[in-house]
Amino acid sequence: MHLAPLPRTSLHAAAALLRGALPHDRIEVVAEEKLFGDDGARTGVTTGAWDEGALVGVCAVAGRYVKVLAVAESHRRRGIGTQLLQLATADARVGDHPGNYLSPGVDVRYTDGIAWLVRRGFVERGQVENIRADYAHVTPPGPVRGYRLGQPSSLELPAVLHMVATQFAPVWAKEVGHAARGPRRALFCAWTDEGAPVAFACADGNNQGLGWFGPAGTLPEHRGKKLGEALLRSSLLAVEGLPEAGVIAWIGPKPFYARAVGAVDDRRFVQLERQVQA
Repeated sequence: MHLAPLPRTSLHAAAALLRGALPHDRIEVVAEEKLFGDDGARTGVTTGAWDEGALVGVCAVAGRYVKVLAVAESHRRRGIGTQLLQLATADARVGDHPGNYLSPGVDVRYTDGIAWLVRRGFVERGQVENIRADYAHVTPPGPVRGYRLGQPSSLELPAVLHMVATQFAPVWAKEVGHAARGPRRALFCAWTDEGAPVAFACADGNNQGLGWFGPAGTLPEHRGKKLGEALLRSSLLAVEGLPEAGVIAWIGPKPFYARAVGAVDDRRFVQLERQVQA
């Protein structure tokens, strides 16, 4: 068995391996993004493990984050996963890499994997969840007085991305840009009558092709106007029909989504971090 950088020519084999190892994730749709996609300011490295020419393990690391780690069931308990994990930093986190994540943690149903990580020094730092909108409640929004709602033009997009990066988070701007330029162009914004962008919502920016919603935000002085709900509905309608359309990932205000689009519980994740010895 040997480790080496994973070439793009092995994408099909890697996707098949990951599909078998991670049954609760639609990894076959997003494997290329997770293994070879943009990691922003962090250095990303994807490594494969081969046994007699067959790919039997995969690990994608970006900075301190382990984005993906899996070993074929036929080759487990041989130390392959442990060797791949050694590629991560001493203070590694699993799953919740900002901007390019398969999931915001480790799905709680992966009990064997969680136990395996705990035995290797990882501890739980919290839990987060995805919820899922009910499309029976997702209707087209009406106008909001005093604002223009819609998709940004190519000329308007830079100002929107600047607003997201400076008022919310630079990594959000990356996801928003991906959504705006993606196949569904699922970015919707609100502008004042003077033309200033003040709110946004997008879908299919991360895990592109699945249809996950987020991120979204409204500047504080423009909250309470139902802009968030209107942009949420528009974004969800733009990705309707994708494999996981309606999933609202790594959620914040759960009651808001339940009220606005009938969202219900979907998945729960454990956020794990390796405890560094003093």
